[in-house]
Amino acid sequence: MRLTDKPNGAGSQAQTLTKNGKTPRLPKPVIAVISAAATFAVWIIIWQIAYANIGVSFIFPSPYQVLVELFRLIPEKKFIISVTGSMLRVICGYLTGIAVALAAAFASHFFLPLKIFFSPFVKVVRATPAASFILICVLWMPSNAVPVFIAFLMVFPIVYENTLTGLSETSVNLREVAAVYRFSRIKKLTLLYIPSIAPYFASACTTSLGLAWKAGISAEVLCVTRDSVGYYIYISKQYFETAQLFAWTVAIIVVSVLLEFAIKKSVAALQRAVRRKYVGN
Repeated sequence: MRLTDKPNGAGSQAQTLTKNGKTPRLPKPVIAVISAAATFAVWIIIWQIAYANIGVSFIFPSPYQVLVELFRLIPEKKFIISVTGSMLRVICGYLTGIAVALAAAFASHFFLPLKIFFSPFVKVVRATPAASFILICVLWMPSNAVPVFIAFLMVFPIVYENTLTGLSETSVNLREVAAVYRFSRIKKLTLLYIPSIAPYFASACTTSLGLAWKAGISAEVLCVTRDSVGYYIYISKQYFETAQLFAWTVAIIVVSVLLEFAIKKSVAALQRAVRRKYVGN
C-alpha cells in the first residue's frame, strides 16, 4: 500500500462515524445555553424594532435604556432592601400555604366532612381574580401583611388539590398489605403516602411559586407596600419613569426565574431522597 493510501486517525474516525450513521454532537447543556441565548437575542431584536417604530422612549424605552437604568438601580440600597423584602413576604406566604395545604389535604382525605368543608373555599379562591382579594384585604390588614396572605391564597388550592390527588392514587394493594401487617401510622405515612404524593406535590410546588410571586408583587403595587418592589413600580408609574418601570419589571422576571430554578432543584432533590429511602423499600 502506498503512503497516500493509509488513512490517518481523523480520516479513520470520520469513516467510522459515517459507517455508523452518527455525527458528533454538542453536549445537551451547551445546546440548551445556545438555544436560550439565541431566543433571548431574537426577543431583544423584536424589542428594539418596536422601539424604533414607536420612537418615543417616554412611552416605550429601548433595551439599552432599560439596561442602563437596571444597572443604575442594582447598587442602590433601596433595590437590595426592596427585592429582599418582596422575596421574604412571598416566600413566607408560599411556605405557609404549602404547610397548611398539606395538613388540610391529609385531614380531608381521612375525614370526609373536612373535604366537603374545604371544597367551596378552594373553588372560590381558584375562580376569583387575585386583584379582588387584594382590594378586599386592604380593608382588613396592614399593607405589609397583604402580599403574604395573597401568596398564601395562590398556593393553597394548588397544593391542596394535588396532594389530595396523590393520596387518592395510593395503591389499594399496598393499603391491604399495610392492613394485614398492621403498619403503624408513621410507617403508613412514610412507606405508602409520601411516595404516592411526591410527584403531585413536586408539580404543585413549582406551579404555585410563579403564581405566588406575581400575585405578591401585584398586592404590593395595589397596597403601596413600603420597601418592596411593588412600591417602586407604583412610584415609577406615578412619575412616568417608564425606563425605571421596565427595569423593575426585568428585575422581577430575573428573581422569579432564580426562585423557580432553586425550587425545582430543591424539589428534585427531595424526590430523589424519597425514592431512595422509601420507594426502594
